[in-house]
Amino acid sequence: MLTVPAFVWRGGAFGRGAVVGLGTGIFLGLLAWLDSGLWFAGLLAAAIITVVYGIWLGWRMAKHWPGAKALTGEQRVRVAGVTRWGGRIGDPALAQPVVDFADGMRTSAESGRHFRWVVPLILVVAIGTAVWDAAFGSTRDVIASCVYLMLLGIELFWWPGRRDQLLVNADRARERAVALIETTAPKSQ
Repeated sequence: MLTVPAFVWRGGAFGRGAVVGLGTGIFLGLLAWLDSGLWFAGLLAAAIITVVYGIWLGWRMAKHWPGAKALTGEQRVRVAGVTRWGGRIGDPALAQPVVDFADGMRTSAESGRHFRWVVPLILVVAIGTAVWDAAFGSTRDVIASCVYLMLLGIELFWWPGRRDQLLVNADRARERAVALIETTAPKSQ
């Protein structure tokens, strides 16, 4: 949920999974093609990743924000954008969805922390592969290894700060939405 931009929420559950799956599948399929030099390997990797990642992330998105199905596409985009940027929703009818989306972002981040140990392990393997490719591989292999190392560097050094900023923004938007709910709630006698 944290990596999914707000515009992706415009579609329904199937559409969201398809957009995220296709984007990831095409990108990683191109990397597989670059790495192997075989267009069929890239096509196969793109197809498999599109289906698996699209289904998995579509399911996670629905799991962490089940209330999304009750909103229109425009409302989902608005709620996701406001929450990701820490803004004010303004519309009392969308305040509770902001709270729910922020809670979903927090839950999603917490569930992903258990697997953070995998990234340094993959980095060690990627460095070993890059050294091997530099010594014995083709130029194409070296380029692919450098792209993988760059992506892992982003995951290790840039993403943790961005993730934390998104969560701070979500908490701020949540607090503002709760305050809006409290100010617009009917007063009990």
